[in-house]
Amino acid sequence: MNLIAKGNTAEIYAYRDDLVCKLFYPRYPRVYVEHEFKNANAVFRLGIRTPQAHAIIFLEGRYGIIYDRVDGKELSSLIHCADESVQATWIDRFVDFHKELIGHTFNDGVNYKDFLRLFTADSMEILGKIHALEDGHALLHGDFHPSNILVSSTEELVVVDMMNICKGPGIYDIARTYFLLENNKKLQSRYLEKMGYPLAEITPYLEVISMLREKETKLIFKSSAQLA
Repeated sequence: MNLIAKGNTAEIYAYRDDLVCKLFYPRYPRVYVEHEFKNANAVFRLGIRTPQAHAIIFLEGRYGIIYDRVDGKELSSLIHCADESVQATWIDRFVDFHKELIGHTFNDGVNYKDFLRLFTADSMEILGKIHALEDGHALLHGDFHPSNILVSSTEELVVVDMMNICKGPGIYDIARTYFLLENNKKLQSRYLEKMGYPLAEITPYLEVISMLREKETKLIFKSSAQLA
């Protein structure tokens, strides 16, 4: 297999002409792979533009997922180009795609509050802040940023990386994306304005996300029992 890309948890290899293999690094737990596989199929069934997941494989001591191949480029390369009119067009499409995604009702996933509670280390302060947040049943991607959006050869936007899929209020996913765009203040501001939310409204979510982010990047889930 030919290597296409590398990420924090896996490498992407060409796998036949129309497929890719997302091959996770050694010792990456099977339960996490199964969780992503389940999420990917659930999102695909909703009709969202995302590669279909076909199978879990085990190759040379590493687990992997076979996905449909999307020929294209990361949206980040277009949003960060020099031409401001091109930037504006793709930012609008990025926003519209996110609105479409969180507009779906999703009852199969992990509740976002349960996801957040995994990283609190039983801090009563943080648990209280989580409890005070809204409930909901929208589809939440949890990692929706331009590098997780592919632009196909026909200029369709396709979302990838299904590990953090949850259900909850759409405003939580908006706050997550706003937080993830912190290295580009101009894009961050444009995104929030176009999503139609003032900063004050997402602040309670940002506080929790910020407090838990370091622990979250080190640990996805505590155990398979908590994925149910």
